[in-house]
Amino acid sequence: MILVVDTNLKEVKFWVYKDNLAKVPAASFVLDAEELRSSKTLKQDILNLAGRGKINAIAFRILFGGEFFDKASLINQGFFVKFAKLTGFFPFYIPLMQEMLKIFYRDFKDIPQIAFFETAFFSKLPEKAKYYAIPQELYKNNKIKKWGFHGIFHQANSGMVSEPGKCISIVFDKQTTVCPVENNRPLSISLGFTPLEGIMSRTSCGDMDPGIVFYLMNVHKFSIYKIDDILKNESGFLGLTGYDLELKELVRFYGKDPKVDLAFEIYQAQLLKYIGEGIAVLGGLDSIVFSGSEVDPLAPVIHNLIKKISFLGINTQSLPWTGKKEIFPVTSAESKIKVYLNRMSLPDVLFSETVKFLQKTTTRPKSTK
Repeated sequence: MILVVDTNLKEVKFWVYKDNLAKVPAASFVLDAEELRSSKTLKQDILNLAGRGKINAIAFRILFGGEFFDKASLINQGFFVKFAKLTGFFPFYIPLMQEMLKIFYRDFKDIPQIAFFETAFFSKLPEKAKYYAIPQELYKNNKIKKWGFHGIFHQANSGMVSEPGKCISIVFDKQTTVCPVENNRPLSISLGFTPLEGIMSRTSCGDMDPGIVFYLMNVHKFSIYKIDDILKNESGFLGLTGYDLELKELVRFYGKDPKVDLAFEIYQAQLLKYIGEGIAVLGGLDSIVFSGSEVDPLAPVIHNLIKKISFLGINTQSLPWTGKKEIFPVTSAESKIKVYLNRMSLPDVLFSETVKFLQKTTTRPKSTK
């Protein structure tokens, strides 16, 4: 049995996979984070909720690994020393995550525990794709560069299709990210130092002329805190439409409401910009993989996007895309470029990666030294 764990630090979500061949979790449950940290019977509580069976491994999704974690990592005493060094980046998140991981390490000390980082995949970014054209001392003092996000999905997407080589991976989640990948190495990423860069989301602006910030401060006398709130919480789809809805709900009004149509046109224009950039960086294209929690609700948007680049030699199947495969092809056999939907959930991807991690560690030759 393998447990997959994800937390927003208010609640901790668990998914239970009964064996290494499981396609979907056998069970899931949620614990209050504060109660978990104070529990004296955590191990027994989890075993009771997970059901009968031996836990063979626990996998954790972690949002940030900085320069210390460039791949999935087995949690041990050395892990905690490195992880603590990230506190300066996220002074609220890192200490609380560290505390929770230590509790699991204490209570499940005989069980392999693996940390998967959303930023680790992007440690392989080329130098020219990491940095901004700002004074170097600002990077040295503040580590301002592209850290990326959704690395767990982007890495999985690039390895899930049969065509090796040049792939553009797109993740639809609370934030949308685009990553061109060649032979399992990311060449760029749409999201940068903060989630504001890149493609607009439900409430955030995405790419924007930074001079607008100074204009609003000068003309409207907005404070830096007000500007921060506007760009993060009052912009994006909410700002353009006035509707405070998730994308999977808002897309139902696509083609029916001019404000929604405009918002999705801007969204698609931003996506096309990053897809075009990805093709240029890759020097060609073999496949596109769409994934994430919003991938099925956004099928009409995906279909429209693919039609806009059909001149590349993409032949798309008509909607609705009703196939049930986890990795579902939406292009015909004749299509020069293949397009797929990866319908796996994030817990399913983490489970799959955990199985691979365990296989590697158990089959690795022992040192003769």
